[in-house]
Amino acid sequence: VQFEDIRDVALSALQALTKALGHADVEAAMSAIMREEAEKAEAEQRRIEEALNEEKQADEERQKREEEERKQFREAMEAQRLLDKMALEEEEAKKEKEMLKKEAAKLSTKGIGGKCQGCGLKKCKKTCLFYSG
Repeated sequence: VQFEDIRDVALSALQALTKALGHADVEAAMSAIMREEAEKAEAEQRRIEEALNEEKQADEERQKREEEERKQFREAMEAQRLLDKMALEEEEAKKEKEMLKKEAAKLSTKGIGGKCQGCGLKKCKKTCLFYSG
């Protein structure tokens, strides 16, 4: 008998609390609580998805930047390689030109200033080895 009295008192207290909270009965209160929990869970799920999407977008942007940096680095390296090649070709052409000048000077009787390589005069004397008469 005592158990039933306690149960009845607890049920009446539960009814009073549900009416005080603005619900018609216990079932309505439970459904309202379940609805609130479901909304909270959905909101949390949306927040997690948004965070994942933001992270994914940031990762994609980082990958694009890295790819662009790699592309610029490759272009810079190619340009530097071409510059080095051009400088080397220029150097070789300069050396070739100098060799041609030296070869021409060896074959010529006249020096750079127009003077004879044998006697050092503009017009050679008969005693010069390169005298042409």
